[in-house]
Amino acid sequence: MQNLNESMKNQIAALLLILGIGTSFGQNENKINSSNYYDYYLDFPAMKKKGLHGKILTTNWLRLKEVIPVIIDELKKAGYTDITQNEEVKVNDTQSLTTPVYCKKSNFGFLYIEIHSETPNKKHRIERTQKESMGVDYIDWKELPNGKITAVKIEKLPENIFVLNENCYWYQYTDNPVDSKQLVSKEDAFKIIREDIKAYLLKAPGPRKTYK
Repeated sequence: MQNLNESMKNQIAALLLILGIGTSFGQNENKINSSNYYDYYLDFPAMKKKGLHGKILTTNWLRLKEVIPVIIDELKKAGYTDITQNEEVKVNDTQSLTTPVYCKKSNFGFLYIEIHSETPNKKHRIERTQKESMGVDYIDWKELPNGKITAVKIEKLPENIFVLNENCYWYQYTDNPVDSKQLVSKEDAFKIIREDIKAYLLKAPGPRKTYK
């Protein structure tokens, strides 16, 4: 009986240890957010020091086609129903731009800048327009009636256009799935962009709701 009790104790201890490890992994995954995710970025030398199992480290970014459904989802959660896509919005007396997602009645929209630097950098969250790289807030490319493409340089974006920049929504992975717990994952990138959209909606006009 004593040996049986000892065996049961050992089994319970092992089970608690496994549960503890699982909880620890869950906490590690959940602690990445918009305020700290750049601290988790790894380059190739750092990857080796970190002890990752994979041999190839890849950095990628969320693309517009992936982001549009997320913006629309957050707008609907916040109570907006006047949502349109690819809306032509007047910027000033002579210029306009195409917004991927726009709320017509509430008169605001989201712009997603579809270009990224080679390496993620914290400064990208500070200046989300193209001011630093291109000298203007945004360059919109328009097709003329003759088929030629021309650049429309917008010096200053209006306040009702909320800028999301591809630069900010990066994620990493290796050729070994085990490493995903130590890296900013694609799921983390989606979580971060949702945080940013919600922060913008706190400033937006219209039928905001309290939501998570």
